[in-house]
Amino acid sequence: MSTLQLKENINSKVQNLMIDTFEIVGANKGNLSIADLLKGEPTLENVFFMVKDTGFYEENDTMSLLKALNIEFSENNGTKEDELHKAWSTMVATMNKATSQEDFNAKFALFVPLVLKKMNEFKAQAN
Repeated sequence: MSTLQLKENINSKVQNLMIDTFEIVGANKGNLSIADLLKGEPTLENVFFMVKDTGFYEENDTMSLLKALNIEFSENNGTKEDELHKAWSTMVATMNKATSQEDFNAKFALFVPLVLKKMNEFKAQAN
């Protein structure tokens, strides 16, 4: 499997939006509530559309990973809240294994559509 990489022209923008997201949700405070996570949705949407426009999500390795992660997050038979927390915590754990800043940014970008999907599912179920 090849290494995930964002296009160079958006790498620093994704990094800045990632920092914004973690600051908005208050990631440094530890246990995050659903309300905390949902605060980051607009910033995550910005990342998603920026990255999507580069074709990153359509690359073979990326698409396979997204499909596998989506299955993993949907099969835990927990609540939509549990699924959102699992998606977020898996994203953070995966990012912490990055070997470079570029890898860190790409791992974040990989999880963005999955976290957004879980946010939307939670909101739909709450209504």
